[in-house]
Amino acid sequence: MNIALADDDQNLLAMLVPHLEHAGHTVMLASNGAELMGKIKETRADLIISDINMPGLDGIGIYMQARSLNEYAAVPIILCSGLEIEQGKALAAEDGKLRFLKKPFSLAALHRAIDEVT
Repeated sequence: MNIALADDDQNLLAMLVPHLEHAGHTVMLASNGAELMGKIKETRADLIISDINMPGLDGIGIYMQARSLNEYAAVPIILCSGLEIEQGKALAAEDGKLRFLKKPFSLAALHRAIDEVT
């Protein structure tokens, strides 16, 4: 699976990328939302995983922009945050291809979320 991953936490990326690659996925990295949106317009992603709280275009913005693109209208998205984000939870309750993970999360929780949306 081709996964687009955006987070401004380099420690989290250092943990997630090797784990996802070891599980057989290809990972496209972005350090912010604008960079992620540029990458997914150039290369198809089968799953988007994004932090909610990032400078510039945040995870909610990524979700809204991705859903407005025909090719990403139904692509699974996982939004993550260390804060309680009610908007993320509300969106996840409405969209069956969206999940919200509270940081810190375990790798098992991430895999459950991936399995639920794919």
